[in-house]
Amino acid sequence: MKIILAGFNGTWRKEIGSILSERLGRKFFDIEQIIEEREKDRFIHIVQIKGIDYIRKLQNQIVSEVASNEECIISITPDILSDKKNRERFKSNGLIIWLTAELSIILLRLYPGKESKDLLKKKDALTQIRQMLKEQDFSNFADRIIDTSFLTPEEATDTIQKMLTIF
Repeated sequence: MKIILAGFNGTWRKEIGSILSERLGRKFFDIEQIIEEREKDRFIHIVQIKGIDYIRKLQNQIVSEVASNEECIISITPDILSDKKNRERFKSNGLIIWLTAELSIILLRLYPGKESKDLLKKKDALTQIRQMLKEQDFSNFADRIIDTSFLTPEEATDTIQKMLTIF
């Protein structure tokens, strides 16, 4: 069975995927990283230059490629679940785990130090991020939800491994 880790950046998605794949001896695919490697550029820059439609096409192509692997772990951004075909691919033979965290924790993880504290003080930045988190909340498609706010990547991985024993 595939294990799909879905969530926003700052929820330990990639870190948990890496640890879990090592512990379980499974191949790990991070869709965002695969795109960056193929395009030889950072994800956010690709979106800015080539547009969201181009990224969606790449995401769907890569999902199609990696979804054929049975015993693997796949890290995906929330927007990948917005595509019905992708949801069906993952739901049919995979366990979707939605990773979440409190907004302030996400900001501190993404922008450690003074920068995150400044962002936390800006009302419009927080409002925009809250709106994005709300609009791209696909947790209703998940089989399980894990709040990583107060967990290390190792602790979150432990939680997933315990969950797998009863699933």
